[in-house]
Parts: sequence; structure tokens; C-alpha cells
Amino acid sequence: MTGTSRDLPAAGDLGGAVAHTVLKDDGKSLLMAGEHDGCRVVIKVLRSDGELWQARFRHEIGLYQAFAGHPPPVRVPRLIYTDGRRVLVTERISGHPLDHERYPAQPLPAATLDTVLDTITAFSGWDPPAGVLAPVFDYSDRIGRYHRAGYFDDADDAALRGLLQDLQDAGPRWQANHGDPAPANLLLAGQGGCVLIDWEFTGLFLPGFDLAMLHTLLAGTPGAQARIDAAAGEARAPFLLNQAMVISRELRIHAELPDGQLRDRRLSLLRPQWDAFRSRLRAWR
Repeated sequence: MTGTSRDLPAAGDLGGAVAHTVLKDDGKSLLMAGEHDGCRVVIKVLRSDGELWQARFRHEIGLYQAFAGHPPPVRVPRLIYTDGRRVLVTERISGHPLDHERYPAQPLPAATLDTVLDTITAFSGWDPPAGVLAPVFDYSDRIGRYHRAGYFDDADDAALRGLLQDLQDAGPRWQANHGDPAPANLLLAGQGGCVLIDWEFTGLFLPGFDLAMLHTLLAGTPGAQARIDAAAGEARAPFLLNQAMVISRELRIHAELPDGQLRDRRLSLLRPQWDAFRSRLRAWR
């Protein structure tokens, strides 16, 4: 096996799969390409003993098990084997990521953007078995934390809480969302298809969370934000709330980076989006 500085854990039962090449080793998990009964597979082995990452790994395993019995309306890798705790073996689908950068430097072709948005929108219509998905975070708590941290001022806080109250009064409408549709998790497969991978953060959100993420991450593609606004449709209030969650978090993550070109470049992309979002939020209320 090539491409790693550390050996596969001795206790790792791969269910008959044979690992060939390490694709990624981030310290929390080891991702490898391999083979199982003549089929190309991806092998993911959890390395971390941290409770958070163990829980996320079990969650991803549970998603693949649910997909096997209740397929979503989009293509997902087929589950081959899991030990239920630390090993996950899935079908390896030929293709390439939408981009390796979180914020693609090159604009996406219109047809590719349409394919991605069609896939994201279709997945949100998945009706999973009871108990498979739960809300990923508390919107009210998130608003409060970012208000206290200075990302939302008092007017932002009041407007967001008003939106949230309106939605709660109408009855919460939870929706299945991938939770992390970063370009690296969007695999462009053959015949123009798009395949979602990496399900650690998948759960229930107010409608349009994935679209709000793409609205921010794909800002460098001309026309992308207008196309995403149209895809959000009539769910404008939850979309605005999701934009608040996404952009404030992206601002925090990148503001905490060391001084340098990456930090400056990302913040120069985010700050105009933040200003435009706040204008829309104030106009809504």
C-alpha cells in the first residue's frame, strides 16, 4: 500500500476489502482506494478516539445503511461493508471533485452548475426512515452565540429572531440536507451526473441550507447566486436564516486564520456577501 506514513491499524477488519492507495489521512480518519471481490471501493477507517468524531462516523455509517433500504432520489455510493464502528467500505464511483478548493477559483460551466443544483435540490426531497436524521444545530442558540461574538449586531439579532419566530409559528419545516456540500464533496461522475459523498454532517435543517452554502462558496461563478436564489424558490425566510448561519461561520473560520494571502483573499470574498445579506435581511423585516 502506498501513500501513507502510518500503517493500517492492526485491528482494522476491512470485511474482505484490500487497500491499495491512501487518498487522504487527516489524523481523524484514513481514506483509501482499494478492491473488494473485483470491485473498486473506497475504504474509510476511523483513527480518532474522540467522542465527537466517533459519533460522526457512526452517523455516516447509519446514513449508508439507510440509503441501502431507502434510496434517496440521487445517486450515492453503494455500501459494501461496515463493522458499525470504525470501518466503512463503499463503492468507488469514477469521477472527479467539482473543485479541490473550498472557493473555486475557476467559474463553473453553466451545465455543471445546473447539475449540481439539481442534485442538491433532489436530495432535499429524501424522506428518510424515522430516527435516521435529526436537527444538526439549534438556530436560536447559533444566533445567540454569534451575536455575543460580535458577528450579528442588535438589529441583525432582532431580525433573525423575528424570522425564526415567524417560521416556528407556522410550524417548523425540517428538510434533509447534506450539510457540507463543499466542492470536494461533489463528485462529477460520467454522463454529466453529480454524486454526493462524505455524509458526516447530514441531518435536518430549515429548507435551503445546502443552497445557502453553495450561494456563498460559488460566488466566484458569474450568475451562480442568481441561479441559487431562483432554486430557493418561495422558501425565502428559511433561506435567509441559513445564509446567516453559513456566512457568519465562514467569516469566523477565515478571520481566525493566520495573517496571509489566503485569509485576505477569502475575507475579500465574504465581506461583500455579508453586506449584501444584511441589506436583504433589513429589507425583509
